[in-house]
Amino acid sequence: MANDSFEKIPSPGFVSPTHSYAPTEILYSAVGLRQKGVTLAANQGILPAGTVLAQHSGNKRYYVYTSGGANGTGTPVGILRRAADTRTGEQQGNIVISGALKLSMVSGADSAAITSLNARTSAAMGTFIF
Repeated sequence: MANDSFEKIPSPGFVSPTHSYAPTEILYSAVGLRQKGVTLAANQGILPAGTVLAQHSGNKRYYVYTSGGANGTGTPVGILRRAADTRTGEQQGNIVISGALKLSMVSGADSAAITSLNARTSAAMGTFIF
């Protein structure tokens, strides 16, 4: 029998001995979802889904948001929808520019980013809405 090499959605009574299912979807709901395609700048490593992004004012590429960053990188504009590997060059990706996301999946959203994105969070519901 061949080894399984892909994720499986768990179901009652099924146990996969070699893999566990880890959700990668950042959406809490598709209601109010708006997203757009962007070019992610090279050499940022592997960016996980849910990374807060900013647009560089010079080259118009998207970078990981840095609080107080220069050239536009200190102004958050959206959240990366799917993970991307930028180690080998620029990558195409989608960013969520409004919607309801899973709070646990959003990374890099400090209080300044939450304010800039006009977002609200709820620990009780586990949501990041902007």
